Amino acid sequence: MLKLLEGFDDTTLAVEAQGEITRQDYEDVIIPRVKEILKTYEKVNCFMHFTEGTEYSTGALATDAVFGIRHLFSWNRIAIVTDIHWIHKAAGYLLPMMPFEAKLFVEDEYELAKKWLEG
Repeated sequence: MLKLLEGFDDTTLAVEAQGEITRQDYEDVIIPRVKEILKTYEKVNCFMHFTEGTEYSTGALATDAVFGIRHLFSWNRIAIVTDIHWIHKAAGYLLPMMPFEAKLFVEDEYELAKKWLEG
């Protein structure tokens, strides 16, 4: 399940992930918010907070990949906050190849991640 977080500026997609993330979560939460931001702004900032126990369905992974590639140059900065090992490992491989700034943070750095994203 994905839920939008409050307290971020108009250029930011800010979500918290809990439990299983599905394709429907992307279609209901992420995609509409990104499209809304891109109507007004050229680039999107993204704040992703993954809580313990978060898992991705195959449909969510596929939707993320397709949507991400279609909007590859629409991202400005992405902050990922989590203590989940597999997310750190996967992001560590993928993020250095992306044409935007991205940074991984642990749970204790939640506020630092927000400040970095605004910077």
